[in-house]
Amino acid sequence: MAEENLMETAKGILEEMIAKLGIDAEVTIAESEEDAHKLDLKSGEAGRLIGRKGQSLEGLELVLNRILRKKTSEEENTPWVVIEVDGYSVPHHSASEHHGRVSKQEMERLELIAKDVAKEVKMWGEPKRIGPYKPGERRIIHMTLRNDPDVETESDAEADANNCKMVEIRKINKN
Repeated sequence: MAEENLMETAKGILEEMIAKLGIDAEVTIAESEEDAHKLDLKSGEAGRLIGRKGQSLEGLELVLNRILRKKTSEEENTPWVVIEVDGYSVPHHSASEHHGRVSKQEMERLELIAKDVAKEVKMWGEPKRIGPYKPGERRIIHMTLRNDPDVETESDAEADANNCKMVEIRKINKN
């Protein structure tokens, strides 16, 4: 199936899915080369489409891609189509992620989370656990806070099935 045809098909499927959910949204095909297989969704009900921690969006994306694969006769090289709702998309397990690389945007987001949590920990004195995160993501959190003399970070000893661990940020007691 040709790329343009694939994306038009994906757009039609997504529009139908959104309509069946009773949500008013505009679906467009992302125009940049970088986002060759991405659909942008604009909606006043973005929260409903994204769901808690992106779970609704992740499910929507999974169903869309399963339907697409069926329509393309289960071709192995059918590309994954990403759905972005008002600038938010679900993190994906691409080949680059398996090598521990994180996008600049994701890196900035993780640094911001680390600094915000450290600020809370300093203010209230209570340790805080965040995550779970993949090894590359945990490294960013640890590196962001390593020079902060008031807090320390530690990853859990055991990882989950996806090699993700929680990170604890706690205040250093200076006696």
